[in-house]
Amino acid sequence: MSTPLLQDAGVPFDLFISSLTEQLDKAQASMAIKARLGKLPLTFAVKEVSLDLRAFVQILDDDIYLRPAGPGETEASSIKLQLTTITKPMIDENSVDYSTEDPKFSLREALGDQISETEQRQLERIGVRTVQQLNELKEKAGTDVIARLSRMPVNRLQQALLRAAAPRVTRVEPGAGTGPGDTSGRVHLSAPGLRPGRLPRVRAAGESVAVVGAEDGRIVLAPMASQLGCEAEVDFGDGQVARVELSDGRLGQWRPA
Repeated sequence: MSTPLLQDAGVPFDLFISSLTEQLDKAQASMAIKARLGKLPLTFAVKEVSLDLRAFVQILDDDIYLRPAGPGETEASSIKLQLTTITKPMIDENSVDYSTEDPKFSLREALGDQISETEQRQLERIGVRTVQQLNELKEKAGTDVIARLSRMPVNRLQQALLRAAAPRVTRVEPGAGTGPGDTSGRVHLSAPGLRPGRLPRVRAAGESVAVVGAEDGRIVLAPMASQLGCEAEVDFGDGQVARVELSDGRLGQWRPA
């Protein structure tokens, strides 16, 4: 049963479209079964669907709701919808790939309390759904442009960007050594604060951590076994210092130099 809010406001526009296309999917599947089982040499299919609706439109919490007009309600808006077909390659080419970002490094997970649900929706409206996209947009457009397009306060956005740009452990490759001086394989970091041509200084457990690779915003470390799992200090230079635990999936944070 619908909640009182949905009964009064109608249904969300995206839910209406999803329900409509789901019904069309069922109709298409039914026609396909009939043609296959009946071995029909010729049958019919739905190519396009056009709808003229009389409905009231409301915006609640940035979502659009539709409520169909009832008898005698003459002030409703006229809404015309025309649905057409789309193939799987067209869907793959024109829709967002939600599997590209590791769930451990999603926008919500990375930014935590630095961003509210409303602010997250504001970023999603301009196409920013992952930490990587947020950092890329900052490099190309700058903080002021993101703040203006997303309608977020600049100071809130700067806090979010600072958190998003902190290093994070993307992968740990354990080594065979277990002694205090043995290396523990490799620790891969995503490091948006990395500057081209400059290796960061990394320390953990009171000793330096070997940096064996640094390019394209990524760092590869070769810590000793005793340093794995410890909090590391990553000094990018120019006063940029971050801390991150050398464990799989850990997110770092900035601190004053």
